[in-house]
Amino acid sequence: TFASDIYSVGILMWEISSGQPPFVNCEHNYDLAMKIVNGMRPKIVSGTPSEYKKLMEQCWDADLTKRP
Repeated sequence: TFASDIYSVGILMWEISSGQPPFVNCEHNYDLAMKIVNGMRPKIVSGTPSEYKKLMEQCWDADLTKRP
């Protein structure tokens, strides 16, 4: 869906800013998937520019209507 594509853009933005895949220290299983569905997001890297951070957070907002 369009909303899931926008979520993916936010995750790609996080990967670019962090230089690593999201949830690299977590086992990629059902439990992680459910945590993500329930709002878990990667921790934003310190020093990330505020406008970049704001857009990234909007892209992965749990409320689909708040995504750009």
